[in-house]
Amino acid sequence: MQKWVNQPEMCKRCVLTSSFPRITFDSEGICSVCHEYDRDWNSWRSDLPKKRRFLEKICREAKSKHKDFDAVIPLSGGKDSSYVLYVAAKELGLKCLAYTVNFGYLSDFAKSNIDGMCKKLGIEHVYYNFDPNLANRLLALFVKKTGSFCSVCSKLIAMTTSRVAEMYRVPLIITGTSTRTEMPLTPEMFTFTGSNAFIRNVLKGEPLASECERIFFGSSTRRKFGYLLFLLSGKKRLSSYGWFNLADYWDWTYDTMYDTIGRELDWKAPSEAEHMDCIIHPVSRYIHNRRFPGLEVERLSLARLVMAGQITREEALRRLEAEPRRHDAEAVMRMFLKNLGMEREEFDKYVDLGPRHLQFNPKPSRIVKLAEKVLSIQVHH
Repeated sequence: MQKWVNQPEMCKRCVLTSSFPRITFDSEGICSVCHEYDRDWNSWRSDLPKKRRFLEKICREAKSKHKDFDAVIPLSGGKDSSYVLYVAAKELGLKCLAYTVNFGYLSDFAKSNIDGMCKKLGIEHVYYNFDPNLANRLLALFVKKTGSFCSVCSKLIAMTTSRVAEMYRVPLIITGTSTRTEMPLTPEMFTFTGSNAFIRNVLKGEPLASECERIFFGSSTRRKFGYLLFLLSGKKRLSSYGWFNLADYWDWTYDTMYDTIGRELDWKAPSEAEHMDCIIHPVSRYIHNRRFPGLEVERLSLARLVMAGQITREEALRRLEAEPRRHDAEAVMRMFLKNLGMEREEFDKYVDLGPRHLQFNPKPSRIVKLAEKVLSIQVHH
């Protein structure tokens, strides 16, 4: 009988394997990530009514400021931000200002969705078109020094959010990222931080740094103080300024989301709808899948959906065994490398050097650590 000694163990509940960093399995074959999920989200459904009341209170307080706009919505044209726009405008009755940052890789599908949705909802929209040449030089530098590039996009979005909110004196910022339904990756697997400290650490000593000062635009002292008060209230009282992640207060069921934005906003996507807003997402997927074989992006996404009860384990296994979706990933890669002025062999070399972003992660100061411990809030990002 042939012995498969190197076959990774797979969770009997989800589809994660023993390749996942620091994962363990109990006597019934259930993985530690599933147990962590149950611990973190077991009261989610029962807490929703209370969360909804908090959300409605925050929105009433934002409206009471009588500003031109109640909330800023970062809008990529993808499913999550489009759903945030719909809920904020139609369900919560907020006067929204939408904005989109584009540095050359916003898809035509996303642009069409953005223009159509804003017109349909009667929402004002701002495009921030960042210098694509500078963006590509930044992307190339981050590939060389960290092996990935998504933190550049994250930083540009964070900077633009601050600029637009300050410019129009908007009290609320609303985003839409769901850790309940999207797998939080371990530190060595991925970084999506847009913190000033991380970006400055990567740029330190680089000639390019002098051209990038504008990406470190920060909020005013008054706004920062307002955010602090919002945090200290447990995000339950909006004294002046605040922000929240809609997915923390709203049911984030993807079938419902796709149906809603498709029916109400005429939202459209290609056959592969996930991250359809970003042209170069296939490159990010390539980096992850090359670096972590056996922990492909699709497996991680499906595992989390099983944990959330949005699909069955059998459905996840069926999707993993099916033929992969066809998309012209090689054409995207060639276009991206041409823009970066980099050959494929060089790019793969930087990817294969591993998760070097860890060395640039900033360490929180003693004051920040004390604040986080005493106040039970997250100050350090």
